[in-house]
Amino acid sequence: MANESAPPTGNPPRFEVALRELEATLRELEDGSTTLDEALAKYERGVALIRHCYTALSGAEQRIKELTGIGPDGKPEFKDFAHVASVEKPKPGRQNSPSSEDSEY
Repeated sequence: MANESAPPTGNPPRFEVALRELEATLRELEDGSTTLDEALAKYERGVALIRHCYTALSGAEQRIKELTGIGPDGKPEFKDFAHVASVEKPKPGRQNSPSSEDSEY
């Protein structure tokens, strides 16, 4: 079976690919046919995949919250989405502006 995900040291796989790999890993661990060393390696990879999936879901949830806000008048309220890497913590009060280093599309 072809492995669709990136190697552990490469770019992170897309959410759907990571989830499929996580499900396959879980089935392999549950069937008990792996050696202890293989099981530990699969467990470690599974933990990394869980973290990756959780981060992707948390980011999607945050974007949805920011894009679907409702103002006091009951009309949709749209806010600029602060694009930050998943390992960065957003800085309080920082907004994307035309004067920032990032160019707007």
